[in-house]
Amino acid sequence: MTASYDTIIVGAGSAGCVLANRLSADPARKVLLLEAGGDQPINAKVPSDWVTLFNTSADWGYHTVAQEGCAGRRIFWPRGKMVGGSGAMNAMIYIRGLPYDFNNWVDLGCEGWGWDSVLPDMMAFENNANHRNSPLHGTTGPLHVETIDYSHPYEHAWVEAGVAAGYPANADFNGESQEGFGFFQLMIKEGARSGTSRAYLDPVLTRPNLTLQTGVLITKVIVEDGCAKGVEYLENGHLKQVFADSEVVMAAGAIGTAQILLLSGLGPADELKAAGVEPLLDVPELGKNLQDHINVAYSYYTKEPAGIGTWDADFLAESFAEWETSKTGPRTSPFVAAGAHVRSGPDVAEPDLQLYGAVTPHRDYARFLGLKSGMTMHTTLQRPKGRGEITLRSADPIQYPDIDPKYFSSDPSGSDLGVLVEGIKIQRRVAQSGPLKDLLDGEMQPSSDCQTDAEIGEYIRRHCMTLYHPSSTCRMGTDAGAVVDSATLKFNGIEGLYVADASAIPEMVSGNLNTTVVTIAERGARSILTGSALRPAG
Repeated sequence: MTASYDTIIVGAGSAGCVLANRLSADPARKVLLLEAGGDQPINAKVPSDWVTLFNTSADWGYHTVAQEGCAGRRIFWPRGKMVGGSGAMNAMIYIRGLPYDFNNWVDLGCEGWGWDSVLPDMMAFENNANHRNSPLHGTTGPLHVETIDYSHPYEHAWVEAGVAAGYPANADFNGESQEGFGFFQLMIKEGARSGTSRAYLDPVLTRPNLTLQTGVLITKVIVEDGCAKGVEYLENGHLKQVFADSEVVMAAGAIGTAQILLLSGLGPADELKAAGVEPLLDVPELGKNLQDHINVAYSYYTKEPAGIGTWDADFLAESFAEWETSKTGPRTSPFVAAGAHVRSGPDVAEPDLQLYGAVTPHRDYARFLGLKSGMTMHTTLQRPKGRGEITLRSADPIQYPDIDPKYFSSDPSGSDLGVLVEGIKIQRRVAQSGPLKDLLDGEMQPSSDCQTDAEIGEYIRRHCMTLYHPSSTCRMGTDAGAVVDSATLKFNGIEGLYVADASAIPEMVSGNLNTTVVTIAERGARSILTGSALRPAG
């Protein structure tokens, strides 16, 4: 191919949809948005059905390498492979993280990324249906946020039990304080998913200067004389090239962006040579610093039939018909709307655990169901100490990279495991508090056999999973090791190359990552359009 564009965006996920909207707003800029997957299937739009996307054509279906700290298990890592990316298969939770997180980024050398700088950006793209008069929420942005109408009585019982156990009630996890029990705000509008593909990309697809091309596997960024000139990709088995007159913007996520850049010859030189890739630029930290929110779940039976454990073929057909007709009913809920943020101990300054009370007797995100109705309690580590890496297995772009989060094994202090142990103990105290205790009918095996800290820790090692939040493989900063310049989101050492997705995060935030990714994409687009260092919106 000899076609060229001003800007090529690699990946039409959460970040890519934002970038496509903002960059194509300049009618003189010709923008190409490339995506490996295709259009979203219907279950990407139905809020209750997000888990049904796993292990389908809309999922990359990654697995980690065997985890030394997790009894040698290879852990399933789903990632969206469709327009909308992982933002089209996540649980739609809208969480910003703590002011502490972003002020910590400044301490790490990312000037301009403190809370006072990023909050105006977050408010600018938010359209909050419930908090219309709050000084901490926006109401005019493209991204619709709301507390959904449908909820299950047992979700309310779990929240009330958390308050009975001594934690505050919290009606707004993005308000003055994150701590407490309540209901998450969700990226759902009129009963259907409202991620960035719907909010940002769909309204602008008719722009004549914006082209979306799906079904293409990016094999590398074309780099000549220290400058990104375009990308190479596979389409229906044919290798093609397309060129960018101004810039290539990476938005393929913490796994995809890292893999593509490594295949392009950018990364740790010795590792690239070992994989059969000729190094163009030695970037020792590219692919390193991988972070993730570790999640562990355990379940209780309920005395009465309730929730997902009662769903049969008739219910599924009837509830879907209701959703199709009126966008109401149980299919409008992701069934993880009841949540909490708590501190693992009195000496912890900010919440370091995220909890969920889901009305389902499942394992591994409802891919395996208990024999009776039940509730599943999730405990998620918010600020992991451990660090992992993405490395190439070979120079073959079709072969998945090695994903090694190094859960627990890269944290010699034992802090990550210890915080999760405390989280399960907190969830058990909640389960024994009213009114929830009167609804539950015993903890399921094998967690019920684990009572000491050591036993709980071993359960965590053998049952933990991801909360789908990989980040930081191309961390930004101003130090010599930073992969991306935090002032502009330019890739250090290569002209015309930007990274504007979760891979640029320097250190994990205390909450679901999607809002942070939208913030990074918004700021990346502004940096490209203005050609200057980042400033808050407005």
